Amino acid sequence: MNISGICLSCFQHTGGLNPCPHCGADAAHIQTSLQHITPGTILNQNYLIGKALGQGGFGITYIGWDLNAWRIVAIKEYYPTGLVTRERGLVVTPIDEDAKVKLKKGVNQFFKEALILGSFNSHPNIVNVLHFFRQNNTAYIVMEYINGKSLKDYLQARGGSISFTEAMQILCPIMLALDDLHHTGLLHRDIAPDNIYLTVDGHAKLLDFGAARFSIGEETQNAASVIKPGYAPLEQYSGSGTEQGSWTDVYAMGATFYRALTGKVPTAAPDRAMGRPLQSPLELGISIPEPVDKAIMHAMNMKPEDRYVSMRLFEQDIEHAALDEKKSESSFDFNSFAPQQSIGGQTFQTPQPFMAQNPYPTSFPQQNISQNYWPNMEQPFPNAAPYSQIPQPNSLPPQPLYPQWSPQPEKKEEPGFIEWTYNHFRKKLRRFIRNHKKKLKKKTKGTGAR
Repeated sequence: MNISGICLSCFQHTGGLNPCPHCGADAAHIQTSLQHITPGTILNQNYLIGKALGQGGFGITYIGWDLNAWRIVAIKEYYPTGLVTRERGLVVTPIDEDAKVKLKKGVNQFFKEALILGSFNSHPNIVNVLHFFRQNNTAYIVMEYINGKSLKDYLQARGGSISFTEAMQILCPIMLALDDLHHTGLLHRDIAPDNIYLTVDGHAKLLDFGAARFSIGEETQNAASVIKPGYAPLEQYSGSGTEQGSWTDVYAMGATFYRALTGKVPTAAPDRAMGRPLQSPLELGISIPEPVDKAIMHAMNMKPEDRYVSMRLFEQDIEHAALDEKKSESSFDFNSFAPQQSIGGQTFQTPQPFMAQNPYPTSFPQQNISQNYWPNMEQPFPNAAPYSQIPQPNSLPPQPLYPQWSPQPEKKEEPGFIEWTYNHFRKKLRRFIRNHKKKLKKKTKGTGAR
């Protein structure tokens, strides 16, 4: 295949120019490491390999081109650093016999988890898996290419941090996606702002499962290569898979919330174990609700048993804290505007008597006509007529103020399945007996029998 004139960094036509006029990549420096596959290689007779997008402890991700579907894809290769080398820019080779056993086990695990991820293709917050295959003594996962930017880059563009409302809108869907993954037995173990992508159409997607979860059993092998200081809990440093669970990802998500709100990477877990304190967002002067501050610090507890046991519990506490804050902001004290009166030289504020709010407004808003009059707060009369039923001047006859209090005709309950079946066959039986009697009467009428 002739790939001259095509940039292997963005797969756009360069028109013979170098660097690429679209992405600025220099064709002579596309390959940045000998551990990476040589750009221009074709895998599985279908995928053209471009530059490496990133490398973790257990995988390398490349930008690629699907020669059949004619689209850009992301290709994840299982490549456990420290266990393997690459020959001729392509074949993955274990460094010794022990590494060979671990490589085989890791490839099988990689393939198994590709199958699990493929079952989440309809999930809006998890990257879609398009294909997976074995080649070059390892395994590959072909995923959709996300057009957007990482949360890490987004935070840098916003000055280092974002508001709590924006952080919640980005991260809460990711938390629910992780909870769904945890129910399949799958852990991410590498949650951080650089593994959360914001797409151009406004979705947040979780990426980079290969470099995070594809372990080689309980052995500690290059544990530091898959650990992000500040985001990894203490049990992840030990390398023992038996100590890790959903609470491991909970810690990392709490650290990601912390980074998004404060603009600072949390203190690394080993440093905290040595006595270095971690200041909460409120202690750093960040304006967030106190329950949110407590939820984040609870998620980042040093002891696994002191954290949330599931990501959904963490997400629910964040959501509830946000709702409570919204309610407190919308609260209104009518007595603060009560008239004052003076008695004996002292001024008193006259408390207002309780009055139910009129469900019919004096002026009618033009928007949200299909909604009730209280779109953003709890209705004082939940059964009151919706706005669309409010009588307009000179258009409808007067209606009762509270329709639910006016006499209503009794509604006949629909029969259940068993009752309906009984009635149905009872009618058919009556009809059969009636017809049978008529036929019998006709037969006996001609014979004179009584």
